[in-house]
Amino acid sequence: MTQGHAMPPVVSLSQIAADLRAGVLFSTRLPVPGAATITGADVARAGWALPIAGAIVGLIAAAVYGIARAADVPPFPAAGLTVAATLVVTGCLHEDGLADLADSFGASARER
Repeated sequence: MTQGHAMPPVVSLSQIAADLRAGVLFSTRLPVPGAATITGADVARAGWALPIAGAIVGLIAAAVYGIARAADVPPFPAAGLTVAATLVVTGCLHEDGLADLADSFGASARER
């Protein structure tokens, strides 16, 4: 090996699978086979997998909308069903964060 060229770290398939499980467990409420309790370190290591978990949520939402429209549900109610599906799949993760942000604007002190 030439000087100054480091070998990239070797990542095993089991580590990739563990990261994907951690990303899906952190971002959704979907059942994950073989899943165990995850830690902050697990989520930090699996940060690369979070967009994949987001894509899974997006695919589920698209499927719900597509099925609703195929069943002749009008666009607005189909969109409502789609939002409801993402709320169920994510456990309202984003909405809780938005509510926490709104709460912070009304507080003048941290204790409030």
